[in-house]
Parts: sequence; C-alpha cells; structure tokens
Amino acid sequence: MHDKYGPVVRMGPNYLDVDYSSLIKTCFDRNGIWKKSELYAVGGVMNNGKITYNIFSETDSAAFIQMKKPVAKHFSMNGVLPFQNHIDSVLAHFVRKIDERYGDAGDEETDAFDFGKWMLYLAWDMVGKVTYGKRIGYLDYGYDFDGTLRKSQKAVDYTVTIGVQPKLDNLLDKNNLYRIGPPTMLSLVNLSVQHVMRRYTGEDQHDGKPDFLDRYIKTKAENPDIVDDDRLLSYLLVNMAAGADTVAVTLRAVFYLCLRHPAAWARLQNEVLTAPFAQRDTMDLPVSFAQARALPYLEAVVRESLRLWPGNCFPMERYVPASGIKFPDGSFVPEGVLLGFNAWVMHRNKTTWGQDAEAFRPERWLRDQAGGETEEEYRERLTEMNNNDLSFGGGLRKCIGQNIGLMEVYKTVATLVALYELELVNPEKEWTVHTSLFPRQSGFEIKMRRRPGMEMTAGVGLDE
Repeated sequence: MHDKYGPVVRMGPNYLDVDYSSLIKTCFDRNGIWKKSELYAVGGVMNNGKITYNIFSETDSAAFIQMKKPVAKHFSMNGVLPFQNHIDSVLAHFVRKIDERYGDAGDEETDAFDFGKWMLYLAWDMVGKVTYGKRIGYLDYGYDFDGTLRKSQKAVDYTVTIGVQPKLDNLLDKNNLYRIGPPTMLSLVNLSVQHVMRRYTGEDQHDGKPDFLDRYIKTKAENPDIVDDDRLLSYLLVNMAAGADTVAVTLRAVFYLCLRHPAAWARLQNEVLTAPFAQRDTMDLPVSFAQARALPYLEAVVRESLRLWPGNCFPMERYVPASGIKFPDGSFVPEGVLLGFNAWVMHRNKTTWGQDAEAFRPERWLRDQAGGETEEEYRERLTEMNNNDLSFGGGLRKCIGQNIGLMEVYKTVATLVALYELELVNPEKEWTVHTSLFPRQSGFEIKMRRRPGMEMTAGVGLDE
C-alpha cells in the first residue's frame, strides 16, 4: 500500500498508517503524551465485572508508569543477568531432547524435524524457567500437551482482529451477561496461581536461583499500595504471554535466513567456532551472554533478523495529542487522529535502509572498511539505523522485556551453532507465515548433527 500511495495511507475514517521515520522520536515519546489506542486495551481482562489492564494493555500513561515502576529494575540488564543459569539449564535440556529424538543413532542419518515448532517449545520453557523457576514441559512432551499454545495463538488473533474495531470487544470478551470469546488462557492463569501459592506455602522446592516470581513477591511486599495479588498475577502472565512467541519468531528468523544465505551462514559459523568458548582447552557451553555479545557478526545477524522479522506484525498505534502534528510534506494532522507505525513497513524504507532494504544483509550493521567508510561515518549511519529500529517499539512504551529476550536469543544462537552442524531441508522451499499479533513461521525442517568433540560444559543442571 505504501509502495502504491506513498508515506501516508488512510486506512480508515480516523486512521493514518505512516512511513515517516523522522516522526518516530516525536510520536514514541518518553512522557506518554502520545497515548496508545484501544487496540491494546482489548488485551484487558474482565474480572468480577471490572476490567483490569497489564503493562501491555494499559493505555493510560500515568497508570502505566505507576504499574511499571516497581518492576522496571528487574528488567534492566543487571536485573536479568542472574537468570542465565535458568537459560543454560533449559538449553542443556533442549540439546538432550533433540539428541534423543533426532540425533545420530549409530550409522543412521539424523532425522529432519520441524525446527519452528521446537523453537516455540524452547522459548516457552525458557520463559517458564526464568519466571517460575520451572520449565512448563513442552520440550519433554514435544507437543502442545496442555493446549496453551493453541489458545494463546487464538487469543492474539482475537486481539489484532477485534482491535481494529475495539467496541466489538464489549460484546465478545467483556460481555458481563455472556462471554463469547476469545478462548481463555485459564491453563496459564492456573499455572501462575499454583506457583504463587506453592511459593507462599513453601511447597515449591526452590533451587535458590532467583526468578521473576521471587522478585515479584518481594515487589508486592515493598509496594503494597500498588502491587496486590491481581497485579502480581498480571506481571507473571505478561512474562509468559509476551515473552515466548517473540523470542521464537527471532530464533526462527536467524536460522532460516542464515541457512538460506550460505555466505552469511559460513561467516557466522566461522566466528562462533573460532571463539574461545568453542575451543577444546577453554570450552564453555552454553555460551554466556557476554561471550555471545562479543561476536560482531552474530550481533549483525540478530539485528538484521529483527529488522526483517520484527516480533510484532501490527501497527503500533498512537493518538495525535492536543498540539496536533505537522508531517514532513507540510500537511497538518489535528488532535485525535490515530497514527499507525508498522515496523514491517518502516524497516523496509529504502530512504533509511537503502535500495536493498528487502534483502537479508547482516553486513549493513558493520563498518564497511572495504568501501572506505570511516569510523565516524559508520557511527553516524549506525545511529540512524538505531533511531529507525522499532523491533521493540520505542519511547515510554518500549518493550520492557527487551533485555531478557535478547539474552535468550544470543545465548541460544551461539550455543547451537557451536554444538551442531545444521542443514535446511528443501532450502528452495519458502516457509509458511501466518501474520497475527506475532508472525508465526512454520513449514521448514532442519537436520542437526553434533559437531565432533563439542559438548556441554560439565555441571550444567538438567533440573526439572
């Protein structure tokens, strides 16, 4: 639509979809002047006749700030680094399960499997471990054993479908007389409640490693006027509902895009396999976050995968405030008009990203020394790209889980590349994509063979 009509596309009577990168800092402000639309509010939950909102669904900026403040420190980089032990444990369990199901069996060839599904199982078990201190169990079962994944998909489909006509939500989900839909996430609610009660009563045999539940309980004790049991539960549910699918999207994108571009895959493998953590005398697997972030090409691959496959398909919507706004073409947009900024559109803007904006080229994130680019020129270009990156949103409402999500992605990619040779089955075949709140990629199979001599470091726990 933007290719046909230009940077502004009128999608409804009071809605403009915008592809002006120069407006990002203005419209994704840090003071909450530009408010979220009712699309987000569809994610609220009706409880005893009252709608309660969480960090994602709250549209009132003041209420959001009050809600976020008590837990913000737990999502800082220093706050999430202690969770590495949980991620290491789940990665070790993933490796064991893949080897059992699809690995070498004597002289037999390794089996191909649906890599996209297993990245989803891995992501949900990782977020369960850092949240509750326990995996949910998808890696053990190898399928959606409790139906939560299917219900989660239907719930996010509902959000983006009804979100464009949010008044319908009052008839469907927020109907006090008879609730029609979407499917409830009761299994996830029950799981969270069980963990909270067991932690309170001491039945939960906690391994002493910190998790989000510990921190949320402490936050509740320190902020009783802000955090009650319902708020604590909402924190847990947001961790689960928003923290798994987006990580799975990125992991799928990294491996699929690299394996379909042999030069990128070869460069990534070389960088990982020559790193100190992959050497026999200094082997240190799973890879630590610091070790993974020290790899510049891995950084470029992740950034490029996030650019082409951001975790949100929907336009991030904001209401024009009382001052109105003037577009770069000189036109004025008054208060109350809804503007949408879609990362999928803006990450393909040729003015910002070049004529090859549709292409997977991790090198765009690195300094082009062969082309004579100076360090200063590179820093200016990198700043421009960073300013136009909406992978995690922007401003006051930027994704609170960015640091934990990136830690899971970097550690997983570096660890699996170090441990395995990966082969994309039918590389000429495009994967299947269903667009919803999150993109759901499926239909690509991979074979994984252990690299000779590559093992997990002794002592990595496989606790349940």
